[in-house]
Amino acid sequence: MAVFLHDGDKRYSYEMLVESINQHPEYYPLFKTQDIFAYFENLIKAIVTNSPLVLLDSDLNSSKEAGVDESMVHVATPLAAYHFDNMDAIVEALQNSTSEITIFTSGTTGQPKKVVHSIGTLTRSVRLGDKYKGQVWAYAYNPTHMAGLQVFFQAFENQNTLVNVFNMQRSDVYAKIAEYQITHISATPTFYRLLLPFEQEHPSVQRVTLGGEKSGNHLYENIKKIFPQAKINNVYASTEAGSLFAAKGDCFQIPEKIRDKFTVVEDELLIHKSLLGKSDSFKFDGDYYHSGDLIEWVNQKEGIFKFKSRKNELINVGGYKVNPSEVEDAINAMEGVKQSLVYGKANSILGNVLIAEVQLEEGATLGDLDIRKTLKEQLQDFKIPRKIKFVESFSLTRTGKLKRS
Repeated sequence: MAVFLHDGDKRYSYEMLVESINQHPEYYPLFKTQDIFAYFENLIKAIVTNSPLVLLDSDLNSSKEAGVDESMVHVATPLAAYHFDNMDAIVEALQNSTSEITIFTSGTTGQPKKVVHSIGTLTRSVRLGDKYKGQVWAYAYNPTHMAGLQVFFQAFENQNTLVNVFNMQRSDVYAKIAEYQITHISATPTFYRLLLPFEQEHPSVQRVTLGGEKSGNHLYENIKKIFPQAKINNVYASTEAGSLFAAKGDCFQIPEKIRDKFTVVEDELLIHKSLLGKSDSFKFDGDYYHSGDLIEWVNQKEGIFKFKSRKNELINVGGYKVNPSEVEDAINAMEGVKQSLVYGKANSILGNVLIAEVQLEEGATLGDLDIRKTLKEQLQDFKIPRKIKFVESFSLTRTGKLKRS
């Protein structure tokens, strides 16, 4: 039977998964573990038995999570008798499940918030069929968050192979791609930038998907060098709504069948409540939820747009609103730059001044004067960072994105 998961030097087949599910008719409604196979097994058992489940990060103190009782973590609950003959039976039970799964926002701008999803909203974007068989997925997301769940369901329902590369070093990721001939990768732009600079091609990869952060043409060009056979696309998904639409390049198109479920107010994308999970923390403007994402229309009639930034990331500099992503895109496009992070530092006169932290590629000799000279040719003066600091690495959130706080 096909391989379900490669995790380090451990290999788990789908046959082993079926056997383990049948042997242990209990699950943990609240479960924290760094063992990704145990995590997936517990997730699947909850879903196929229509049981509720709360997903907790293994490295997070759950007492900080709203509404989570620390004493109930790792308390087993018996399940009614069941038996699955094979994987097809498990996948069918999953697809018909009435289970509700509680996940948490990443908490990068405050306390993590609970959102409850049905299996229907979590698997909205799954594609099934013969052409999806035999794929090998690099598992590059935190498994307890929305993006990780999206990749899991896509691979699992097609009985594909997952290769765990979450939080791995660059050399280890490339070693896994070569060893297991990985065909599909879905990850944050930060993940792909950490794979730079380009050294050799990896032609086994057929599709590269980016999500969770804004990306740019410079990153696309580098990805094409590393994965020359891969088609590249962006996905838009959120903890609140799940996966909604995909894009090629940096332009997204809202599918026609749900185009009436979105509106834009002062450049912010608003999502109709019918597309969301359930949460006590949601605040609606009529029937719409403020996504916090600022966009610009490319073709409003056809529902095509580009993302500009997160609303809460705009920085006030002398009365001007600066989008840090715009400055980062300009810096990241420079030869020798691996990654950058732009943020505001409080200033009594200007409100904020811009600071840029820059990580260079190994061997690069770029200096702050070189960066300023290039930026002056592309950006207005108030968008040029007052201070440029060179760093060895960046802190990442639990979901693998750049930590902006």
